[in-house]
Parts: sequence; C-alpha cells; structure tokens
Amino acid sequence: REKRRMPDGHECVELPTIINNVEYLLQSRTIAAADGTHRPEYRVLLKGAVIKSWTAGDIRAYFAIG
Repeated sequence: REKRRMPDGHECVELPTIINNVEYLLQSRTIAAADGTHRPEYRVLLKGAVIKSWTAGDIRAYFAIG
C-alpha cells in the first residue's frame, strides 16, 4: 500500500488488488465536511481509468488498509 497526495490536496491510500485475475487499484481517503465531521470515501481504477468514482464508505477494513 502507498500513500499519495491527490491533485485536490487530499491524501489517499492506494492498494493494488487482484480480483478474478484482474488487477484493480483501490484508493481510500477521508474527507472533512464543513461541519467538522469526517467521512471515508473510496474509488476503484482499472489500468489508470476510474471505473467507480469516489463513493462514501470505508473500504479500508475489507483490505486492511490503514
């Protein structure tokens, strides 16, 4: 897994994952809302193309991403 700074200034954690012999890149980040709360988001890329945009949810627990 690798941490990376996104162009929008957020930091995300990346984890290459193989599902059914296809390698995907999972990205996970935490976003601060205007009210001070935080919410986790994730997205999925395939060969550099986004196949699932940023979606609310904490996928980190399923893949042991810290």
